[in-house]
Amino acid sequence: MTEVSAQGVAAATGVRRSRVRWWYIALPMIIVGVVNNVDRTAIGVVIANKQFLQDLNLVGKPVVLGLFMSGFMLSYALTPVLWGWAMKWCGARIAGAMGIAIWGLSMILSGLAPSANLLIAARVLLGIGEGFQHPFNFSFVTNWFPPKERSLANSMWLNGQNVGPAVAGVLMVAFIGAWGWRTAFFAIAAISLLIPLPMVIFMMRDRPRQHPRVNGEELRYIEEGIQAKETEEATTEAGKSWARNYRFWLLVISWAFINLYFWGWATWMPSYFRTVRHFSFQAAGWAYSLNYVFTVVTVLGFGYLSDRVMRRAVFGVAGGIMAGIAMFLGGIVIENPYSALIVLIIALMCQQVLFLMVSPLIQSVVPRNAIARAVGVAALVAFLVGMLAPTFIGFLVQVSGYNAVVMFLALSVLIAGLLISPLVKEGY
Repeated sequence: MTEVSAQGVAAATGVRRSRVRWWYIALPMIIVGVVNNVDRTAIGVVIANKQFLQDLNLVGKPVVLGLFMSGFMLSYALTPVLWGWAMKWCGARIAGAMGIAIWGLSMILSGLAPSANLLIAARVLLGIGEGFQHPFNFSFVTNWFPPKERSLANSMWLNGQNVGPAVAGVLMVAFIGAWGWRTAFFAIAAISLLIPLPMVIFMMRDRPRQHPRVNGEELRYIEEGIQAKETEEATTEAGKSWARNYRFWLLVISWAFINLYFWGWATWMPSYFRTVRHFSFQAAGWAYSLNYVFTVVTVLGFGYLSDRVMRRAVFGVAGGIMAGIAMFLGGIVIENPYSALIVLIIALMCQQVLFLMVSPLIQSVVPRNAIARAVGVAALVAFLVGMLAPTFIGFLVQVSGYNAVVMFLALSVLIAGLLISPLVKEGY
């Protein structure tokens, strides 16, 4: 039965499709994404706090500060493969619940850390806990959403990477101002354990047929859309072996360069605004948040638009090129700090469009039954490369200053966009 006939059946019977995939799957994915990005990026605000630097004897040690994010990213890079295999045996839902519990514990340990070394260890534990994120999200999108809805569905969890840092900037500035940096970590630990964990356990199910609230019309709509994609895969190179598919590896390498940009900028953005643009600590925190607030609507809009057009590679290449140009202009050329902030926000918006396109492109070239393992491998490569950015940027700050940092970030996102340009000719 085709999608058209499925719609005809729904009209004939008067039964409307339930929307479980949006309320019980996409919504928890958004919340998980927001909270885990609060946890991981809060350190960017913390390292701009003078009291924190004095308490842990970190004044004048930018390379050590970079290790807080690089230590997280090392374990975050190494564990998605393991989480992907775990999801094969216990499912994405159970694995996600275990990961959330681990990252909540890591936030408690961060608040208790008496030294930089122990805080780095807590950050490594955070990376282990959050390593489930990409296999988790890709599995749910692939299992619950037909291909023509996947850009919009991906935009939901991807916006956690935008809302999370925006919330982190506001919350951490408020928490640190009220209670100090240690209590701020305890507060976000409580948020982690009390909000996303119950949502994953009680609202989500791994597949549509397992969910008690899915009606027959929604189930038919999902399964027929996915079946059409799998029928197409059976006759194409893309469906035969994702590990030998050059498209998959182009997307993986592009993801790696995206990570160089995103994690380097996420870690050092508040310090950049304080040091180069001379914002106060509070203003730097707000600038950090504004960078992400404006990307939310952009990601949702381009998610919807690319689902209508179904030419995701075109949007991705354009996003990478525009992000690289805007990063250079906003970071070096424009002198007015507020004008520079606007252009740097545009750069991040364009970079997020690029990454949004990479996600459904991977789902297009990897069979559904292999998606968790393939994404585990992709995340391993992408985050092993990306983890170098925070520490390397700390080194650049120490030896060359922020102009070199801006050039590094601009080139990284530009290359990420150009890498997927061969897929434009192939109609992706």
